[in-house]
Amino acid sequence: MTIRYTLLVSYVLLSLTSVLLITLMIFAHLRESLHSEIETQLQAQASTLMQHIDTTLFERMENITTWSHLDMMQELRTRDVDKRLSQFLNELHIGYDGVYQQLFAVDQHHKVIASSAQELVGHTLVSVPPWLTLNLNNKTLALHPLDIIHKQLFFSIAIPDNFQVGALGTLYTGFDWNEIYNLLSATQVDESQSAESYALLVDAEHHVIATSAALANRIPAFHALPSEWPLDAERGAFSTHADFLDNQAVTVGYAHSKGYRKFAGFGWCVLIIETNEHAFASVWQLWRTLLVFLGLTLLLGIAVSLWISALIANPIVRLTQFTRDFMQGKQQLPPKLKANGEVAELNAQFGRMIANLEQSKRDIVRVAKLAVIGEMAASMAHEVRTPLGILRSSAQMLQREQQLSPVGQEMIEFILSESQRLNELVTTLLECARPKTPHFTPQNLQSILEHTLNLIQSQADQKHISLASNFAVLAHSISGDRDQLTQVFLNLIINAIQHTPQHGQISVTTAIQAGNVHVQVKDNGPGIKDEHKLTVFDPFFTRRQDGVGLGLTVVQQIVIAHGGQIYITDAPGGGACFHVELPCTSDALA
Repeated sequence: MTIRYTLLVSYVLLSLTSVLLITLMIFAHLRESLHSEIETQLQAQASTLMQHIDTTLFERMENITTWSHLDMMQELRTRDVDKRLSQFLNELHIGYDGVYQQLFAVDQHHKVIASSAQELVGHTLVSVPPWLTLNLNNKTLALHPLDIIHKQLFFSIAIPDNFQVGALGTLYTGFDWNEIYNLLSATQVDESQSAESYALLVDAEHHVIATSAALANRIPAFHALPSEWPLDAERGAFSTHADFLDNQAVTVGYAHSKGYRKFAGFGWCVLIIETNEHAFASVWQLWRTLLVFLGLTLLLGIAVSLWISALIANPIVRLTQFTRDFMQGKQQLPPKLKANGEVAELNAQFGRMIANLEQSKRDIVRVAKLAVIGEMAASMAHEVRTPLGILRSSAQMLQREQQLSPVGQEMIEFILSESQRLNELVTTLLECARPKTPHFTPQNLQSILEHTLNLIQSQADQKHISLASNFAVLAHSISGDRDQLTQVFLNLIINAIQHTPQHGQISVTTAIQAGNVHVQVKDNGPGIKDEHKLTVFDPFFTRRQDGVGLGLTVVQQIVIAHGGQIYITDAPGGGACFHVELPCTSDALA
């Protein structure tokens, strides 16, 4: 056996065995890691969703507890002859924008005295034993059996008599159960996952009381989950087969209710279910890719082995021939052997790897900051909006008082304006944490920019700032959400006005570049330092003392959602220049 043939066989066997073992190890490790990651993710989703449901229920119970102690409820004593209580309940129904389907108050004989729906007044309510009861703030609340048909859950609480011992009657609120369905359906990221990702809400007896939209016709109301499903821990995950999903293999993550603040919870549990076929699709795709890669590697290995064996054997053969000739007395120079290196290629690949790692690091930091905003926004929404709504409602009711002094009227206006400003701040945080999905339609970008400039002209005039524009002909050149695009350019121009001195200049130009619409917003202000150009879009980064630092973050999210990009350069005449690039539609390019 020649040395060339020995090297060829050895190299092929060694490379094939190594690649096969490494492939199997990688596949097994990735599958196990993915399974663990999926279980962790499902548990986290279930915990978050259960917390949202607990918070929603707590807010509804806080509402009815607060309302039952309002002086307005004492109108039951006069049987609401002037319809003030009915009007108040109707205002609550309208103000909460569909959160409550019905609100009504009954007397001690269960007769409806006041209601947000006038047709219910005078009817006698059939007494039904409560489904669940709990004590909140030393007040007993009752949950009545869930009405699956009308998707309504009634809360009730006694209305205390402020002048005698006992109760005047009972206040009922019909909570729209669709709110829970919507929370469960929100776990589906997009329509492509609707057939593989599901969410369930079960009661303390593990009966299904709500599902995501994809399971609406698969599981009947109050269906009992299989007794063998391990749901005893506070949270966890397991693999099983789901009969309501055609007995498919699934991975289930679940989390039990922990309650919220003074509310201890009802013992309910949220389950997030994902089919294994969908969950491990990427792994099987990887396995098929690895098999193809293995086959190509084998063929390439054989070819490389032939080349390497020849590369190794030829110098040896030449040395052998040189030795034989030398032994025979033939005088000649030793053979010259060449060597090859891959240093340049290694350096190039290493540079690319470093660049990719840096980009990944920035992405991770950005996602972490947005996650903090999401937690803070959710907390602020729950902690601020409920008392803020009560404050505004109270101020609006006081505003109707005819004997209120001018000073009192002025104070109420202060309350309403400041509460509105606080509500707008909470809304901004929510928009940054949970950006709205754009509604894409053909848009005339020039019309959007002209409308934006008209809106902002008065602010520019206050600082004597000149607004200039130079638009290309872009009739229906982009596809996007008009309101969100207006918000993008409104924020950029307002930002330019705030940083441009008196009698400054701001220009807005458009052009077509490489199949994209290129919009520039330039000013002659102080500009942006180079070290801040990468962080200016980070949440809470601001150069103004009264700024929140979320405007440009929201702008960047909207631009990315439209398939574009935004970046900053220095303006030619000083100041900053914001560049927004959005993809053109095919019609525009034609």
